[in-house]
Amino acid sequence: MTTSIVRIGPMTTMEVSSAQLLRTALVSHWKQHHPSPEEQGETSADENKLLPISNKYFTANLLLEDMEAEANEAIKEDAAILVFDMLASNPDRSGGVPGTTFNSLQAVHDQALAKDTCGDLLRLCVGVTLTSLSPQEARGEKHEDEYSRRILWCLDHGYEYVEADLSQEGQTKGHDDRDKDGFARIVEAMQGTVWSGAVMKERQATKLQASYDQDANDIKKQDDDNENPYVPPDPSLLMAIPKDGESPTSAPSTPNRTAEMERLRQEIDEDKVFDEMETVLREASRIREQSKCGQLTDDERRAKAESAALRLVDLMNHFGMEDEGGEGEDGGSIADSDDSGIVASSS
Repeated sequence: MTTSIVRIGPMTTMEVSSAQLLRTALVSHWKQHHPSPEEQGETSADENKLLPISNKYFTANLLLEDMEAEANEAIKEDAAILVFDMLASNPDRSGGVPGTTFNSLQAVHDQALAKDTCGDLLRLCVGVTLTSLSPQEARGEKHEDEYSRRILWCLDHGYEYVEADLSQEGQTKGHDDRDKDGFARIVEAMQGTVWSGAVMKERQATKLQASYDQDANDIKKQDDDNENPYVPPDPSLLMAIPKDGESPTSAPSTPNRTAEMERLRQEIDEDKVFDEMETVLREASRIREQSKCGQLTDDERRAKAESAALRLVDLMNHFGMEDEGGEGEDGGSIADSDDSGIVASSS
C-alpha cells in the first residue's frame, strides 16, 4: 500500500504548537476508532504520524509530516493543513507568538508552493482553540469582517476554512451529524478524500452479480410454479461487471491518477443505486413467495408488485434505460406486463 503525505504546520519553536495539538488529536482519534499499524500487521517508525484509512471503497495510509520537512520524491505529496491559534489571531488582542497567527500563514503557504508540498487533493486551513468560544471571543468585535477576510484568503489559495475546538469534549462532537464542522469535519475530510495511494476494495456490483447468479440457479431448480417464474433483473445490463482474471482490489497501475479518481467517484454513485436496487429485488422476492403461499389477494399482489416495478424503473432511469414513453411494445405499463420479471399474471 502506497503512503500519501499530508503536510501539517507551521511547527513553531513553542513546546506545543497549534499544529502539534491537531496532529496529536488526529492520531489519538484514529487509535481509538481505527486499527493501528500493529493490528494491521505493520510496523512503522512514524507511528505517531500515521493514519490508516479504511472505508467502504478503499484503504490508504497517510503520513502527517511537518510542513517544514524536506520533500520526499518517493512519496506522493497529497495534502496540506495550515494551522493557526484562534486567540492569538484575534485582532483585538495584542501580542501572540510569532508564526502562530492567521496572518503568518501566507509565508508558510508560499514556501510550501516553492517546494511543491502543498498537495492537490486536500487543503485545509484550521483555526485551533482548546475550548468552545463565541465568534466575538475567537475573532474579535468585528468578527464577521474577520471571518470574511479569512474565507476570502482561503478561497484565493485553494483551502477549506475550519474552526476546531480541540478540547476533549470538542473532539467528540458532531461525528454523527450530516453536515459536520470543527474537528469532526477534519476527520471526515481525511476519511473521504480519494488518496493517490488508495487501494480499491471489491465493488458492490460484484457482490450483486454473485447474488443474481445464486437466485438464477435456485429458480432453475424450481419446477412447481410455471405460472409465475421469477427472474431477477440482470445487473450486468446496468453496468459492467469485472471480467474473469480482473482484480477489483488490485492497486491502479495506470499513471493517469486523475482519470482513476474520477472513475472511482462514478463507481461510488453507481454503488448507491445498486444498494437501492438490491432492496427492490428482495421486496419482489417476498411478494412472489407471499403470492405462492396464498397470503395475498390478486389485488394486493398487483398493488405491491406495481409499486416494486415503479421503484425499479426509477432506478433504471439512472442508467438511461427507460423505454420511450414508459411503455412496452404492446402499450401496457411495466407493472401489467406478464414478462416484466417482477409482476406475474394472475392464474
